[in-house]
Amino acid sequence: MTMKPLFTAEAPAPGGAYSQAMLAGDYIFTAGQVGLNPQTGETPADFREEVRQALANLRSVLAEGGADLNDVVRTMCLLTDIGNFAVFNEEYAAAFGEHRPARSTFGIALAGGFTVEIEAIAYTGGR
Repeated sequence: MTMKPLFTAEAPAPGGAYSQAMLAGDYIFTAGQVGLNPQTGETPADFREEVRQALANLRSVLAEGGADLNDVVRTMCLLTDIGNFAVFNEEYAAAFGEHRPARSTFGIALAGGFTVEIEAIAYTGGR
């Protein structure tokens, strides 16, 4: 199986020893995408806006591998305050529409002061 790292300037650059995503055969495995705006380097102060930015970053990374949110088969979502789950779920559902990938959501501490992180596995179908 062929593997290659994916990178786009439309999402935050990795801050450590990892890639934004790896294309492995017909699958894309993304790193966790946070709500950092890649153009400004800023994170929205509002949780809802941070979720929207994290989803936009996820879309950008997937697009670099030729996929979109409709190709996602599984996500793992991390929240620093599980009390924000209802807002997170509203934005997540709006972004994915009728597509419902498998999902796990955890309350956890995140590095860098972020309040949300989303990673995904997408199937490209050999495109």
